[in-house]
Order: sequence, then C-alpha cells, then structure tokens
Amino acid sequence: MMKFSEMNQARPAHPIHIHPERAVAFIVARLSSSRFAAKQLQKIGGRSILSWIIDSLRQCHKLDEIVIATVNEAANIPLRELAAQEGLPCFWYEGEIDHVTTRLRKAAEKHSADICLLISADCPLIYAPAIDQLISELRAAPEADHLSILPNGNGQLPALEGVQVARLSAWQRADDLADRPELKEHQFPLIWLKPELFQAQTCRLAANLYAPAQRFSVDTHADLDFMIELHDRLEKQERPFNLPEVLNLMKQDPDLAMINAHVHQRRLVEPDHKALFIVDCGTPFGCGHLMRSLELADQLTERCGWPVTFMIDDEKTADLLQKRGRSFVWGAFARQAKSTRNHVTTHINEHSSSYSLLLIDIFDQRGPEPGWRKKLPGATPISVMDNRRDWAAEADLIITPGVTAAPLSPAFSRTKITHICGAENIILRREIRRARAKSYAKNLDLLVYLHDPQKIASIKKFATDNQLRCTILDSFTKEMPRLMAQAHFFISGFGISFYEALVLNTTPVCWPDSNAHRNDALNFYRHFNLPDCLLASAADLEQRLLPLIKGPTPPRPQISDGTPRLVNRLARLVAKQIAAEEER
Repeated sequence: MMKFSEMNQARPAHPIHIHPERAVAFIVARLSSSRFAAKQLQKIGGRSILSWIIDSLRQCHKLDEIVIATVNEAANIPLRELAAQEGLPCFWYEGEIDHVTTRLRKAAEKHSADICLLISADCPLIYAPAIDQLISELRAAPEADHLSILPNGNGQLPALEGVQVARLSAWQRADDLADRPELKEHQFPLIWLKPELFQAQTCRLAANLYAPAQRFSVDTHADLDFMIELHDRLEKQERPFNLPEVLNLMKQDPDLAMINAHVHQRRLVEPDHKALFIVDCGTPFGCGHLMRSLELADQLTERCGWPVTFMIDDEKTADLLQKRGRSFVWGAFARQAKSTRNHVTTHINEHSSSYSLLLIDIFDQRGPEPGWRKKLPGATPISVMDNRRDWAAEADLIITPGVTAAPLSPAFSRTKITHICGAENIILRREIRRARAKSYAKNLDLLVYLHDPQKIASIKKFATDNQLRCTILDSFTKEMPRLMAQAHFFISGFGISFYEALVLNTTPVCWPDSNAHRNDALNFYRHFNLPDCLLASAADLEQRLLPLIKGPTPPRPQISDGTPRLVNRLARLVAKQIAAEEER
C-alpha cells in the first residue's frame, strides 16, 4: 500500500478520449447501518429511498449505466433482490466490509467506468439535470481528476447532496494511498484532504439548486420525518418531489428546516460511543417503557451520533425495532428471559463492557438483588429510568421523566447518585408531537386503554347508556396518537400516556392497576392543578367521570419535550467517566 510519504510523485496523465468517456453511477448501500439499519428501504410517499434515487438516475441522458454497490453481508441480500427487480447490476464485494474505497474501485473496474459517480443511497433528492451537467463538465476537462462544485455568489453551497464525480484513476489512487482505517471506511476522503494530489475541475450548478445549509440525507428518523413532510406538502400542492421544488417549498416555509436541524453530522474521526438500553416490554409489562426509551434512543442517536442497541425478550418488540432500524440482543435484566424459537439469550455481563452507556428501563415493581453493580465487568456508566427502589442506588443516575417521583429511600443518601425529575424532563414521542401539529377534530368522547375485561365491560355499558362515542384498545397500536388527539377523555392505568394526553388537549382519567399507580396519578393531578380524575370502581364512571364529561373543560398545562435535556445529561455522564479514566 502506498504511503503518504510517496504522495509527491507525479500524477499519471489522463488519456484524451475521442469518444465520450463511459459514465457509471454507483449507488453505495449497506443495510446494516448502526444508527438506522435499512434506512435505504424506508418509504417516502409509498416508495423507498432507493427507488427515488434509481428513478432519478434513469432520467439522466449522459449516464451509461447504474450499479448498486454493496458488500457481502446477509443483511444486504434485499439489495441484490431489489437490483434484480429493477433490472440493474449489483456489485457484491467479497472483501473487507468497511473498505468502502476498495469496494467502489473494484466495482468501477469491473464495469469499465471512465467517469465514476458516487451516489449515496440515503439521499432521495438526486436530481437528473444536475447529474447530466456534472458528467458533461468532467468530460470537457480531460486533464481533471474530479469535479468540485463552487458556492454561489452569496456563499451558499449546492443543495445537491450525496453525489461525487471523479475519474477512475482518481478512485484508484485515493484507494492506494488510504493507509488509515478512516480513509478506507469513508467515500474517498483523500481526494478532498490532499487537493495537491488530485486536480479539480470547478463548476457551478443552476442558481435554483443553491440554498442555506440543510441536511438532505437520511441518517436518522428525524431526517426521514423531514423528507416525508416535504413530500407530503408537495403532494398536496400537486408539485413533484424533486430538489428544486423542495428548495422552493423551504423558501416559503423556513421552519421546515427545524425538523432535522438538531441532527449531529458525524466527523471523519470521532469517538465511537455506543449505548445499550435494557427494557421490559410486551406481556406483562406493556409498551410504555419501550416507547419512551425509543424516543430517548432516537434523540441520543440524532443529537450525539451514538448507535443504540436494545436488550429485549418479546417477539412483537423485536419486529417493531427491526422496522424502526434498531438493533437488539435477546435477554433480560434481573429475571429469566422469555423463551423463544429464533433468538439466542444473552446476559448483560456479556455486553456491559462493550458499551459507553447502559440505560435500564424496567418495571418499577421489580429489580435485582443488592450488589448487582459489582458483578458487572468494567465501569460503564449506568442510568436507571423511573425506578426508585433501593437497588437503583447502585447506578450513577436516576431519571424520572415526569412529576411523580416519590421521596428516595435512605439507601440513596449513602451514595453519590444523581436523581433528575420534573416536568422539564418529560419525554414526548415524535408521534405525539406530530399529532399535536395536525390539530385533529375532537370527535371521540372516550379513548380507553385497559386490559381488565371487567373494567372494559363496565366502560362499554357506561358509554352505551350515555350515548358516548368510545374506542377501546387492549394492546398497543400506532394509531394511538391520532385517537388520543381526537378524544376528549383518555382512560387508562397511569403511565407516560397521561403526559401525552395533556399535550394533545385530552383529559387523562386513571383507573389504576396498583396502589403505586394510584399514588403516581394523585401526584400528577396535584402538580398540574387538575381535577382528581381517579376511578376506584364501575360506580365511579357515573358518579365521578360523567360530571367531568358534562362539565366545563378543565384547563390543561403546556408541556414541552424534555428529551434533549436528558440526552445532554447522559452525554455528560459518559464524558465524566471518560475524564475519570484518563486521570487514572
């Protein structure tokens, strides 16, 4: 492998072609992304991101071939299948998984590319006229190694993202000179880091393709939310989903840029922090722990760039995590994992030292035996979510995302543990934030989320007797935010959904499953100065709930998302541990 010390050698001259050079677009894709797995297959307007890219490239007049370039991993088999469906070649690299430059170089050599277009598979706004212009610009400059697109007169960069154009010889040289992992793992960074070695041909794109800095790639759920919102807005206006129309839309509504403005752009070299979230979910624990931990995980990835893996032991949860692009291991904390046909059960001891952060979000009525922390290898920082039993005192941080925190027991006074709680730390799922923005009509009297058949039967009779519009749920559904936004009252055992109800201008009513839930609900109502909406029996439906339904709507407090504060606190916890290790 050529070293940096050899870089001052003269570059080989490019041959001058009498006929136009063969231009090939290589769509670079892997479905095993640590931050958002299979993001390329996520849907925007009913079509995958990859489909948007392929359709745009097919509109190019200067392009000779389109190739999907991936690597030999089982997760990437769907890419090979998609390529076959689209009638495209798929370059299946058998070498090192992380050697992106070598993979692309070999693909270009196999497909006899003279001009190589690197197309990122997570950028759905590839624009065919701009691609044709770039190919023409490089063909007209036979002495150049690659293209460099200049800013416009206002200093703005082009909004065309995920496109690099270079000659094959530049790719070969950049791959040969890449003698550090980060130079192999990224998309030919040496071409930009060593401009003295690669001759650039400069050009400018059409004026309508420049805009203020904005992310147009999909690396996180916030990026996907952004793209879906752009598409849906344009579709309602019967305008095409393409780059110029998107930029015009953003001029009309600059606030759209805020949807993914918080996403951290990873640098070429930065610390590789990972988090493991251990969560109770499914029967008999419900979905509340998972929903809040998912939002916290999403924002930890978006704001810090940290991949998050979940430890779970529920099949439905596994399916949900896969759909959301989240990785998981099968296991449980302080209990036996549920039996399964398809997963190998692991133990926290096998994982704790592999992560920069552990977060434990388990049912508040259980926990491990004292001394559990000392049994874990390493000194990974540990945060416990919403659990104030004595065992939690062995963690570094307790997060109570709300106002229901009970006083800590004497066990905590003997530790240096930090406890953060309060309304400013409430975790609001993005699904709830989106439902609030849609301003649904209140056309449902009662939304009920309970599991007890007797309670459900009582509510059905109550609704029928009083001619109330009622929807009853006994399991988690993705329609919950919409239904809650449409309801005047929400009846459930106490949980994070009570905060979500307030956000959606819905009155939460508690029919508690336990004394702990009853006490939490009382603290909740008192803190927010709400009427006591506690039910103890079926008789309370008529005696307590009906007067509330017929009476004036109680005032509801304003609640904002506290997840960014929690992400910052977790990042500080990890930074503190790193600093302590460096001091030692």
